[in-house]
Amino acid sequence: MLRGLTAAIYALLSIFWVGADEKVLSYSTAAFLVVTGVFMWQYVTVDSAPEKSRGPYALGAGLMLMAGIATIFATTTMWIGLLAAFAFLVTGLVELYVFFTLRAQFPPFRNQLVTGVVGLILAAATIFGFNMDAHAMFGVIGGGAIVLAVFVLIAGFGHRHEMKAPEAADGLETGGTSNPGTDGTN
Repeated sequence: MLRGLTAAIYALLSIFWVGADEKVLSYSTAAFLVVTGVFMWQYVTVDSAPEKSRGPYALGAGLMLMAGIATIFATTTMWIGLLAAFAFLVTGLVELYVFFTLRAQFPPFRNQLVTGVVGLILAAATIFGFNMDAHAMFGVIGGGAIVLAVFVLIAGFGHRHEMKAPEAADGLETGGTSNPGTDGTN
């Protein structure tokens, strides 16, 4: 969910920052890539994540972090776009890999199809639009961030709901109530 919030913040910045120049694009995109890389790294550190996913996610998160740091030093819109495209391409491929190979082993990986495809589309859009001005590039990356934010937040809330469902079912099986206070005992 934090990854979705990060994408939402970037998307809102890209919508409402009217006079974005190369510095705004560089620093905001760098922050977006670095923070996203940090949240992707969480998949590597979660004990319940499959062992086979740790290497690909470490690669994707590490390259996302490095692209974010390099973006701070990029001086042209073209280089910012190419660095962002590289980050989105690598992470998109990683997310598609874990979706197709490991989604049955770890429930959050069921959602990686959409995030992977969004990453690949965003990479293609930034590559084909590398000669845009800063405001246009900000809008392209922000547009992808909107799609990513909406999907990741919906998926995050869905996972929270799924995690609470077994607790409610366990309470009913043991004679408890799933809605405290409705049976007059609380």
